[in-house]
Amino acid sequence: MLELTVNAKSPAAITAALKKIREMVSTGAVEKTVPVHILLGPGIYRESIRYNMANPLIMESTAGTSADKCVVKADNCEAFHSGRENRAIFVLGPNVTNITLRNFTIENLHLKSVQLKNTKPDGAEAFVWNNDTGTLLAEGMSFIGRQNTIYVKGFSWFLNCSVTGDTDFIYGEPETSFFENCSINIREDNRGDFNGYAVKARSAEGKKGFIFSSCTFTGESRPKAQLYAYRTAGLGSAESKKDFDAAVFLNCKIGENFNSDFVWDDDLVLNVYPRGNALSGIREYKTVCVASDGTESPADTSRRNVKCYTLTDDDYFKYYASRYLILGETPFAASLD
Repeated sequence: MLELTVNAKSPAAITAALKKIREMVSTGAVEKTVPVHILLGPGIYRESIRYNMANPLIMESTAGTSADKCVVKADNCEAFHSGRENRAIFVLGPNVTNITLRNFTIENLHLKSVQLKNTKPDGAEAFVWNNDTGTLLAEGMSFIGRQNTIYVKGFSWFLNCSVTGDTDFIYGEPETSFFENCSINIREDNRGDFNGYAVKARSAEGKKGFIFSSCTFTGESRPKAQLYAYRTAGLGSAESKKDFDAAVFLNCKIGENFNSDFVWDDDLVLNVYPRGNALSGIREYKTVCVASDGTESPADTSRRNVKCYTLTDDDYFKYYASRYLILGETPFAASLD
């Protein structure tokens, strides 16, 4: 294993370390299969990170450093640099294999435009997992942004992480993206009183999509606007085989200030496809509603969007009751033994 330690006092320290690794691999000094371990010293790293090499990568803060004391951050957005991989702060590309990130923060500082519905220029991911075949394990991480904080494809596992944003801030086309014991917070919209949305999936037909297990969803209330756990793109159809709504919420806690519909579809104007069932669509199991005083009670699912599906006990124990049931048919399976 190749081990490197970087210090936040050095300009573009992480980028310099990754450049050094690329040079070592390109000259043959290091094989493409050799794992790389990068230790981040505490502090603020004001840079944008790109990694697209086959070498397995572990990047984590030094022992005893909490995620909020080790921060990678910058201000970037679509209006500055066009394309998802150019506007994000931390990007993992299609050539990576196995990635582990632990105990640091990735933050996009961009503030959105005050223009109504000016969404495209304000696309500003903090983190992009643009990979179909490798695996990403993010543990104890914090991801902070506003619009589009996290984008994922393929296979990812977020364990004990926190994610903050205001619009579609967990989104993508995942095959399986598992969020376990994570804190998910809809922050205020810096433009004003606009709706807040946490999750948006556009998965291919038959994929598990986003799976949230024992996660807590909170949000900052708006005077007139609403908070939703999920927003559909309204593009899925039997003919397209893509852009399917695919998200399941298992034993999650939801703030009482979230809209009881749970799903935003522009007042039934947009298509929610497919209709939820045990294995596809928008599903939930034993959601708990948390009042402002901390009181917990079973969520009333009777007012959910008509296309949502409440899992039965049989559904849950057959498909979702363990990590192995959720990840057993993914590239993570070997690590579950």
